[in-house]
Amino acid sequence: MKTFAIAAALMLSAAMALPAFAGHDDADQHAADHSEHRATHEAINDAHEQAHEEGFSSRRAHRRYHHRARHAHDDFHEDHPRTRHDHNY
Repeated sequence: MKTFAIAAALMLSAAMALPAFAGHDDADQHAADHSEHRATHEAINDAHEQAHEEGFSSRRAHRRYHHRARHAHDDFHEDHPRTRHDHNY
């Protein structure tokens, strides 16, 4: 489980640290933020799938994982507030 936690943290960090590939134009930055948001979700989902494949040590560990993932996602939106509408369906 320790290996998974390290891998998940690295995947999430990598996704959140993706460089903005667009220019400094506001519309381009906004589009880059949305791309980074998608990448963050993909990293979280990949880490979650990997964790299930390796198995959680307990239901408590699984709940803790979701709690951390939710906070990491909320932190992303704190840093990129204009991406919150991605979740308005």
